[in-house]
Amino acid sequence: MTNRQKDTQHIKLYAGPEHTCGYLEEQTSISVFADPALDFDNNLYAELSRLGFRRSGNHVYRPQCPNCSACWAYRVIADDFRLSKTQKRILSTNSSLSVQIHHAKADTNDYELYEKYICLRHKNGDMYPPSFQQYDEFLFSDWCESLLLKTYDPNHKIVAIMALDILDDGLSAVYSFFDPESSYKSLGTFLILKTIELCQQQQLPFCYLGYYIQNCDKMSYKQNFQPAEVFIQNRWVPYQKN
Repeated sequence: MTNRQKDTQHIKLYAGPEHTCGYLEEQTSISVFADPALDFDNNLYAELSRLGFRRSGNHVYRPQCPNCSACWAYRVIADDFRLSKTQKRILSTNSSLSVQIHHAKADTNDYELYEKYICLRHKNGDMYPPSFQQYDEFLFSDWCESLLLKTYDPNHKIVAIMALDILDDGLSAVYSFFDPESSYKSLGTFLILKTIELCQQQQLPFCYLGYYIQNCDKMSYKQNFQPAEVFIQNRWVPYQKN
């Protein structure tokens, strides 16, 4: 066990306010946050990711609901991932798109796409109405090394973006957004496939996709990326679709 691994056992956790769960009806949700006074960097964040934590802005958290344990951290085993017929078709359909890697920073042009996505797809969610400040504080961090996968159409117009954190054992998908009015289809899946591809190219074993909840329609797309592991009762176990 490394010194960092020992350190994570003694990190103070602070409970956030109880709020309505955005995924399961008639459930409330509580998240715990790692001590914000810690000297965070990507290495410590990677250790916490292996314990089921995620990042939002400068904060590192995980769900810890008193009456529910349905949220499981989900990671794809990149080396063993194989495209399904549907995923091959999505890549073929979107073959005219190009993907470029950019340093992660808040950008007004990117924000316009984010704003459009939130307003058209998540008008009933807790991120509506969007603002540039909210976009900046949600996706980006003062201490985390991150990147943006930007997808361009043949006219060099950005149609989709994936924000990714760089971990020592993988890439962690923070959030993706795309043009809901684009003629290109399945852009969310396309971004995940390109993220897994980047993990393979960089010889990173895992693609972290956030939390997964069984029998939740909003989360069902994640089980299409196999093989995968889920973090349950403080350990990673294989997850099989259905």
